[in-house]
Amino acid sequence: MRILLHITSLITFIVINVQAFADDKVIPVSVITVKSGQIKQELPLTGTVTSIRNSNLTPKQEGYIERLYVDKGDVVKKGDPILELDRDLIETEILKVKAQITEAKARDKELRRQRDEAAELVKKKHIPSTNFDAAAAEVEINSAVIKRLEAELNQQLILNKRHKIVAPFDGVISEKFIEVGQWVQTNTALFQLIELNPLRIEVPVPQFYFDQINSGTLVDIKFDAINDKTFNAVVSKKIPVSNETTRTFPILIQLDNKDLDIAPGMSARVKFQLDIKQADNTIMVPRDAIVKKPDGSEFVWLVDNVKSTRPIKVKSGRSYLNNLELRFGKINIGDRIVIKGNELLKPEQKVEILEELDYQI
Repeated sequence: MRILLHITSLITFIVINVQAFADDKVIPVSVITVKSGQIKQELPLTGTVTSIRNSNLTPKQEGYIERLYVDKGDVVKKGDPILELDRDLIETEILKVKAQITEAKARDKELRRQRDEAAELVKKKHIPSTNFDAAAAEVEINSAVIKRLEAELNQQLILNKRHKIVAPFDGVISEKFIEVGQWVQTNTALFQLIELNPLRIEVPVPQFYFDQINSGTLVDIKFDAINDKTFNAVVSKKIPVSNETTRTFPILIQLDNKDLDIAPGMSARVKFQLDIKQADNTIMVPRDAIVKKPDGSEFVWLVDNVKSTRPIKVKSGRSYLNNLELRFGKINIGDRIVIKGNELLKPEQKVEILEELDYQI
């Protein structure tokens, strides 16, 4: 019995001394200095990438297809040749009109000579003045013919240019509907051209959030087809016309795609930074700084000037990034609180500050 009592006393002594040692032990911790900031409420939604310009190219002139410069899948620049129609008839017509103009100008020279000669004869009263009037009228009539022929030539030259079709904007040939040797009319679809840069993302937004999203609202965009890359953009337009079935409004986001990483038809995960009203001095702390008890209560460890800690009861609110808003608690901007090592602390615990960390708000 004495042995048992002795062992019990020895164990009690050891426990008391271990506890005393633990109380005196200095705990290494990492701290942060409390800051204030603005919470940006985030709204994650899904949208679809579309092309801003999508055109079915048609000819301005009918004719036989003589040559194709592109095929389905080709990337083209504005002004690149797409297709050329047979030019034989139009070039023959141009030569014909040019010859008529040459003839009319030669006639004009002769008619002007005759008019001037008639003017001299009228002065000498060798011929009546009506002869001069007739010669002058012939000059005017021929001048009108020249102008008409020059206009006709200009028209034929314009038609000749229309035999060669060029890309109206940068893009990719997504569809090809014709082949060489085919006769096409002005309503014949030749190719489908889709613009690749910039692109547009259309996102249906529930009506509850309509007034919190405006032109210029910041968005973060990720694509399932593109790993580990976030695109930053802003809302370019919101369309105030609701889908009566889903009660959603289309929000448009223009996105630069100069590297052609993105393609029309892709799904996009869009995170809107909503415009919400709030105080400028909202206190924000990292999630790891808040310790939660089994009963649901929350507290942080405040470090005083003598590097001793004490728990401060708090109540967290909204979250943003990896931070939580403090809605309740005697924590002020500039206070130092523990972010690493807080699971071992006790009231009035001495600590050694290993590092003072910064955090993003």
